Amino acid sequence: MFLQDLSPRVLGLFLLATAGAAALAGQGAPGKTMSLDCPGDDTTAIRFFYDTGDYFHFPLIFRAVPKGDSRFNTAPMGFEGRTAYVSKGEMRQLLKELAQSDLPWQVSGKVRPLGSFKEIQSSTDTMEILVVCSKETASAKFDPTKICDTLAPLDTAFKTPRALWEFQGFRLNYGCQVPGFNPDTYTDHR
Repeated sequence: MFLQDLSPRVLGLFLLATAGAAALAGQGAPGKTMSLDCPGDDTTAIRFFYDTGDYFHFPLIFRAVPKGDSRFNTAPMGFEGRTAYVSKGEMRQLLKELAQSDLPWQVSGKVRPLGSFKEIQSSTDTMEILVVCSKETASAKFDPTKICDTLAPLDTAFKTPRALWEFQGFRLNYGCQVPGFNPDTYTDHR
């Protein structure tokens, strides 16, 4: 009834102001969105890491490469951790899903290098997801009891078989259920 009494011009301004306020509220709500100017290309890296304190689990890192690149669909161990190489489309989808998650993101205008896995400040209190782009960095830390529920929906971002297998195996390390996972699919993982 209220909207019927408004002129079309006033109604348009009302709707525009309402949409703008909702968009600003989403941008400013800490822990609700990750707003990064991140291209999802070869300058982007996403690292998942949690140290249980009982057994050291290497970080899992995702990097994008062109599909013709020899690293595509591989996951070698390096000084940063295990790096799974995915397509740029997969990287952008993973960024999108992380941005839309309820994780408590903190964005910095500084680029934080991944560095060696030996230099990671480990904590048995939180799991960390680190997103490094060409101009900025975002990180989210969360309760490790929520690893399974938080990470399982991200499976849909991966089309590259090796990346999906590595991500599912990473979750298995923390006691998550991954139906159909075959630990013997990639024998070079050991």
